[in-house]
Amino acid sequence: MKTLDARIRFKGERRQVTALFYDIVGSTELLLRSEPEKFFRSVSALHQSAEAIIRKHGGFLHQRLGDGGCCFFGYPEQSEDAAESAVRASLELLRVAAGAETTTKTQAKAKARRPFRLRIGVATGLVVFSTQGDEIVGTAPVLAARLQAEADPNSVLVADSTVQLTRQKFDYSLLREAKLKGFEHPIALWRPQERDHSAPESSPSQRQDRPIRGRETELAALSSAWNSALGGKGSLIAVVGEAGIGKSRLVGEFADSLRQSTHETVVLQCGRRLESQPLHPFVSFLERLVTEPSVLKDGDNDAFMRALQASGRQLDASVADTILAFTADRSPATSRNIRVSDLSGRAFRRKVIEAAADILTCKAADLPTLLIFEDVHWADDMTLELIDRLGSLAAGLPILVIQTSRIRRSLAVAREIELPGLTATAVRDLVASIWREHPPPGLSDFILDQCDGMPLYAEELASFFRGRQPLGKTLSEWKGLLREGGVTSLNDLLSARLAATGSARRAAQFASVIGREFSISLLTYLLEGVSRRSVDVDIEQLLRQGIIEHSTTSHGSYQFRHVLAQEAAYSSLLKSDRRRIHRRIADLLIGEGKPSLPAAIAAWQCAEAGLHDAAARFALAAAEASVLRSAMQEANVSLELCAEAVDSLSRRHPDRTELALSLFELQGVVASALEGEGSESARRVYARAMQLLRKQPSAVRVKHFPVYWGWWFTAPNILTQQSRARILIGDMQAVEDRETRLQSYHCGWATSFHAGEHGFCLDCVAKGLALYDPESAVRNRAFFGGHDAKVCGLGESALSYLLLDEAEASEHAIGQCLEWASATDHAGSMVHALYYAMVLARCQGRYDDVHALGEQMLSLAERHGLAASQARANMYCGWAELMTSSAAGGEERFAGGLALQQQLGTDDNFSMHSDMHAQVLRQRGRSAEALATVQNAINVGRSSGQSFWLAELYRLSAQLRGDLNEPPSSIRRDLARAIQIADGQKAAWLAERAKQSLDGLPRP
Repeated sequence: MKTLDARIRFKGERRQVTALFYDIVGSTELLLRSEPEKFFRSVSALHQSAEAIIRKHGGFLHQRLGDGGCCFFGYPEQSEDAAESAVRASLELLRVAAGAETTTKTQAKAKARRPFRLRIGVATGLVVFSTQGDEIVGTAPVLAARLQAEADPNSVLVADSTVQLTRQKFDYSLLREAKLKGFEHPIALWRPQERDHSAPESSPSQRQDRPIRGRETELAALSSAWNSALGGKGSLIAVVGEAGIGKSRLVGEFADSLRQSTHETVVLQCGRRLESQPLHPFVSFLERLVTEPSVLKDGDNDAFMRALQASGRQLDASVADTILAFTADRSPATSRNIRVSDLSGRAFRRKVIEAAADILTCKAADLPTLLIFEDVHWADDMTLELIDRLGSLAAGLPILVIQTSRIRRSLAVAREIELPGLTATAVRDLVASIWREHPPPGLSDFILDQCDGMPLYAEELASFFRGRQPLGKTLSEWKGLLREGGVTSLNDLLSARLAATGSARRAAQFASVIGREFSISLLTYLLEGVSRRSVDVDIEQLLRQGIIEHSTTSHGSYQFRHVLAQEAAYSSLLKSDRRRIHRRIADLLIGEGKPSLPAAIAAWQCAEAGLHDAAARFALAAAEASVLRSAMQEANVSLELCAEAVDSLSRRHPDRTELALSLFELQGVVASALEGEGSESARRVYARAMQLLRKQPSAVRVKHFPVYWGWWFTAPNILTQQSRARILIGDMQAVEDRETRLQSYHCGWATSFHAGEHGFCLDCVAKGLALYDPESAVRNRAFFGGHDAKVCGLGESALSYLLLDEAEASEHAIGQCLEWASATDHAGSMVHALYYAMVLARCQGRYDDVHALGEQMLSLAERHGLAASQARANMYCGWAELMTSSAAGGEERFAGGLALQQQLGTDDNFSMHSDMHAQVLRQRGRSAEALATVQNAINVGRSSGQSFWLAELYRLSAQLRGDLNEPPSSIRRDLARAIQIADGQKAAWLAERAKQSLDGLPRP
């Protein structure tokens, strides 16, 4: 076992201690009347006797001060009865000094020397001290010294603060009040006297068993809602109020009232610093259900289904598949992909919410269900969505959903119960229940005035005063007790209660650094050198005192009864000691293969320990996990912590660049998802990332290629995107990784087609597909574009060949594209290929083929939740229907698809889709609107650089001008522009169509 010095030791601490000062009366006169040597021996003997008595009573002789001494009780070892021990030691010290207590062996020696007369002062209060014992700061030692100076010879004076803690052990007499140096108010001087018998001690806190006070109306409202739920009309109730107002107590009391009825209660606890862990309360519930978390992380479907069935939940296998797809560990690499923000992720998110709701409600038909979400002010966004979904489902089921929160939420389906402070009557009732007899008149009103109706504050105040048994009944005395006890807030009261637990306080302090909830194994690890048995004893003491309780969400763990109790324990530590404990926890987490605490908590622990590089890595891991689960808001919370950690690193830190680039990658994905791929925030992130990345060596650029991709993808227009694509290709020419070079060409061909640079497009396809590797494609198609690169290259080349009037090459390429997409068996790639085939058929006016391909694409998109592809499929199908029929159904279908696409903001083929929109309007006899639509598309195309379809837009503009009987000169001008643009792009197919239209015009 390591020595104490090898353990974590506090540099200092705030703690309540009792100070004892003693002094020899008339020491100078005694010295003058005695031989110096004899006097020295007598004084030394007194100090030795004093030290023995102090040690006997659990105290510590801190300093010998010539003819006196300074002693402390409750330091260095904590003690529940430090004040009592100090008073007993002071009385015994008086007797020994006066020669009243001697043994047979020392009797002769005692008679040979003159008895000393002592003055002793005793005071209790909060102090800050160093663990080296060389510095103690606080009022207690100062007051004890002042009292000692005021004491009569052979007497003890005790401060109010000590009297109130020992009133049941000693009899006290009030001598007077005195104005002492350095103290603003007069100090009461109390003289103690031993009792022949001790008063019965107070029993440990029984607050958990005490009935709730003053919440009858709220309890009745919950009971009424439960009765409605039993009739199949459930509801969602939000219990709202500030910390300490009694939200959890109210809900707990209500849940206890249902114990005799047949129902299921599920408690889901939201946690501070877990806002970045999507669905954390629900996942914790599942972990309790399966008992072994690896079932969820490994995606063990059979074990998960068995656990669900064992809990009485009969569910379809698809529900389990969805949840395991959410909880299972996945490679973090795909999280850096810009296309993770695709709407298929949002569909997955909704599917997970539905599956979670199914698991929580599936038993309700046979078993009424009470669902309690605690501390929703710390809930992640997905948990909030789950609560809202449960609220909407509850209306038709025997379910009551209750959430407790410090803040209001806008909930259309929720009923709110706001908890105000307790009434005066309720506070008086509460104080009386704690006092167990009539409290001093006026004390309840004094407590009410202090606590402002807050139940927890009122409980702690009542317990504080009861423990001190006020000797008087005046306002000034009660205020004095609070002042001397250092009580100005609820936190001070909780700190005092914690101090009263003696040595268990240290365990509570270490536990508070872990968090509100903690395991015995981790606590024992932190308390290195302390036996497990000692830790268990401390835990029992903290349980008895109501500081902690068994965890409501994790088997074998404990939690602070209230988060305010955890904060009180945490704030009692000096910052330097907190950091050392955080460091020990962080070192453990860093050394573990899989951290035993959530990544978000590990990041916070490392940040508090000053390990900013490790904090950044854990925060990145938390963000990656959230992105992969389509939880972008949750990811953003972790990224903010990561950014703080990276900013805290030295510019010369060897990992700073790597961490910053990884941060930028994820920030870009999240910004694109939350604010749009073309948002200013997304562009700003990728611009900053590129400034850093282009300065790095080739290997680093390859590793962080998603930054290049995101920078290219979020360009504000095609012109900029084409410029960036050329930079990207140039920067990647020298890299060895074939896949990275392929993806650089992928960017090149995708942009150059839209820019009308068909030769460069085909060149990029040829060079890129020469690097294509099927195995690498499987790993990387989710990274870049969400589809297979070969499928994309063949599709783009098919369109370019068509516009270049190379029909045979075009048909060959689209055939290969569809064939290869089918071979990949990858939904994103198959939808992508169908879209190319559909666009090709649309260009050629093959309406039936467009419709057939669109229906096939729609079916696939609906099956996989690809909302953007659903919008496109409906647009093309509606267009084809309208172009072959006068029925209005096609127009409605096209309009619905167009509206969805505009809502999603995913139109990367604006020119062609505007052409189709104009044709729909023309078909319905609205040529003027059609011409305005085409003119807008032309303007957008020219300014953005999306010029591949400009020739056709001008050709359609000419046709619409003809419909509107505009001058032939304007029609000819549009067609001339169409020919000029097509010729400039070497798009012979487009040029020929424009020329045919021009030749068909009447000659001027």
